[in-house]
Amino acid sequence: MIEQLTALVNCRGWEKHKRDALAFGLGISPGARRGDATLCDEHAGFTANKIPTIPRLVRRGLRAGLVGHGNLIWTVGDDGWIFEGRPTNVVTSEYHGYPVLEWESIARLVYKRYSQWARTSGSRQDRLASVQCRIRYRF
Repeated sequence: MIEQLTALVNCRGWEKHKRDALAFGLGISPGARRGDATLCDEHAGFTANKIPTIPRLVRRGLRAGLVGHGNLIWTVGDDGWIFEGRPTNVVTSEYHGYPVLEWESIARLVYKRYSQWARTSGSRQDRLASVQCRIRYRF
């Protein structure tokens, strides 16, 4: 089932979550930038060269059961950053993601579920990501 979900999820960047949208091959849309948007590149250091890691990170989050209401998904990067994925287009299963900041309440819930999964079922890399997450978010 996880592989089916992974195959369905199509990730595409969204300009409003990038400081430098052009570096990600995205256009600059009028009104796309919101002052309250978290930025992948500025806040989490997720630059365009990390785009190839997205399918692996999506699989990690789905295997860990990081799925919520409204088709929300989460994952934990190797550097400990938590990313939330939201549907951009539910018909095509297109998602866009952005980093979860330290003060957001969802961070603790995602970390708790992820760390339990990483400890019991995850790989060494998954467990290291859990440690990095705990340090980054000060849990």
